[in-house]
Amino acid sequence: MEIMEPCRMASEVADLMTPDPVTVLPTTSVGEVWRIMAERRFRHMLVSDGAHGLLGLVSQRDILAGAHSADLRVESDVRPIADLMHRSVDTVRPECCAAEAARYMLGSKHSCLPVVDDHGMLVGILTEADFMRLATRGVPACTCGGVSVGA
Repeated sequence: MEIMEPCRMASEVADLMTPDPVTVLPTTSVGEVWRIMAERRFRHMLVSDGAHGLLGLVSQRDILAGAHSADLRVESDVRPIADLMHRSVDTVRPECCAAEAARYMLGSKHSCLPVVDDHGMLVGILTEADFMRLATRGVPACTCGGVSVGA
């Protein structure tokens, strides 16, 4: 019998996630979703029923592909976001080990996971940025000059 090592990462998803994420309704226009995403610098938008029930997820890439295929300008696209969203969405629970969520995201190439409670209600979102914050938490600023910002 193999003895499993306990999780070495003490953090749970709840410790890293963004709680109460911004959502849109499925009837929100593609153009409006694009505007919100640009203003807030989001790469993904969760679609809910307005009462924390997760209905879907849409990415910048989905919106751009949808506009291109319809020869539309994204900003003026009045179609409902429901036309472009993914309805089958992988989720994670807040009490899940953050390391396990990270492994899943890496393996599945997901850059975010909606976080749902025991009843399937949306309580947060876990993104790659959350793991970047974790990796740099408590690390003093470096003076090596290792990052070059393009001109």
